[in-house]
Amino acid sequence: MFFRREFLIVFFLLTGLFLFSFFELKPVRELMDWRASVNTWRENEVTISGYELYDNTEGKEAELTIDFLAGKHFWNPQLVIWLEDSIGNYIETLLVTKSTARGLFYAGRSASNFKEADNRKAEEKSPTRRVDALPYWSHKRGHLYADGFYSPPPETPLPDAITGATPKENFYFKSASSSLQELGTFKVLIEVNVAFDENEFYSEYDFLDDSLYHSGTGLLGQPSLVYAATINSSDANRYYVATLIGHGHQSGMTGELMRETQTLTTAKYIVERIVIGVNEAWYQHVK
Repeated sequence: MFFRREFLIVFFLLTGLFLFSFFELKPVRELMDWRASVNTWRENEVTISGYELYDNTEGKEAELTIDFLAGKHFWNPQLVIWLEDSIGNYIETLLVTKSTARGLFYAGRSASNFKEADNRKAEEKSPTRRVDALPYWSHKRGHLYADGFYSPPPETPLPDAITGATPKENFYFKSASSSLQELGTFKVLIEVNVAFDENEFYSEYDFLDDSLYHSGTGLLGQPSLVYAATINSSDANRYYVATLIGHGHQSGMTGELMRETQTLTTAKYIVERIVIGVNEAWYQHVK
């Protein structure tokens, strides 16, 4: 009887813990959010030893490459790479992380259960869409969906050809987009965002008049950062360093690019450096 009673106690405790975790009930959800927040503030060693590869050349010779070195506060970022013409008109998206492309990002996830939790929620068809993740790009892209947002919803995801898994470390991207062959001068833009990285300027106590920021469609934290470089065939450079040009709106309500970055703290260290390369194949096409 003693062992049976102990077994039942353990069984009900474990069952309760499982149910709290599965349905994201308090206090388990708060604990998961707290752990994720700790991960965003933890400093990682900047190293060039490990690289992931994103190859969108489809067997063709790469005309554009991006060498992305992760900074000390890089952690499961949402990221997008796109092209604009010389005066800032949107041309084409080259790469976007799947969570944004499919509208399937969820709050309350830690580094250890991120993929499993997203897959489970995808099957339940109850996503929490992060319209604040990459707002500068989504507004530039200009596709307004039925619910009034510019970020793709689960019902109409972006094509797999331009999506990639969330990078876990440094990455190298290769593209042979046909759009490049028609451009003598163009801009490459990269927008990046890490969730849960609240600071004194971006927290539950800030932007109280911004209902979208506090509504659950996003995750509280610092806004996206936007990097850019202008590629010009006339200068014959092979490599360009992308520079920080501003940040997106805190809730994704607008597509405004905000130039002031004094309120950003750890977000400035998501990226160590971004080097954009143009290969001889591109120069041959634009001559």
